[in-house]
Amino acid sequence: MFIHHRTIGYILKRENINEADQVFLIYTKDFGKIKVSAKAVRRLNSKLRSSIQVFYLSEIEFIQGKALKTLTDAILIQRLDGIRKDLFKLRLAYNFSRVFNALVKNQEADEKLWQLLNAFFKNLESEKLTSIKAQLIYYFFFWNLLSVLGYAPELKLCVFCRKKVMLNRFFWIVGEGGLVCKNCLNKVKTRIGEIDIRTLKVLRLMMNNELDQDWQVLKRLKIDLSIIQNLKIISKRYFNYIYEKR
Repeated sequence: MFIHHRTIGYILKRENINEADQVFLIYTKDFGKIKVSAKAVRRLNSKLRSSIQVFYLSEIEFIQGKALKTLTDAILIQRLDGIRKDLFKLRLAYNFSRVFNALVKNQEADEKLWQLLNAFFKNLESEKLTSIKAQLIYYFFFWNLLSVLGYAPELKLCVFCRKKVMLNRFFWIVGEGGLVCKNCLNKVKTRIGEIDIRTLKVLRLMMNNELDQDWQVLKRLKIDLSIIQNLKIISKRYFNYIYEKR
């Protein structure tokens, strides 16, 4: 006899299989990241079709099969049309979901991850955003995701001597996990980069471990395109480093 499990979750990805089936990747409140198979969901008369789409928040019911969970019921909670009908927001949601899926392990429920994912979608959905502010939301939650997962970089002390970095020039060493002072540069065996003081200050504001409060402060700041471009470069390099290290 199969046990039916019920929870709520954000649908992050789907994949077509066979003629009418789909497999969904869902981050749930009670079971963490799971894959569920939905039988015949692509057929027009499927009762599940209207309640389980990418970037829906849904209540789902599933049973555990031998190899894969099977979806037995779905009830739509929120459609997130503010994201789905805005191409720029939609692209950011896909980008964040890819990072989230790449770094978060399967079937490990985590309240902090659930709260972070929930806050990401709610803020992206509800805020009226300029292009810069929308990208700022992405990078804010990107770096907070790394922090929750234990991959936060060192942003105040030199990773070698553990002294506070006080100079006007800040050396950012991806392969060492953060800042390096001028006196310790000779210890670095990987690529050396620099991070300007404005971008560093924004990163520090992002990672104070007060999710709601930090975002309220950050979104009131005047952030220009150069900072966003710096965040893009740093974030991509650091993600690649973390992903390869895992």
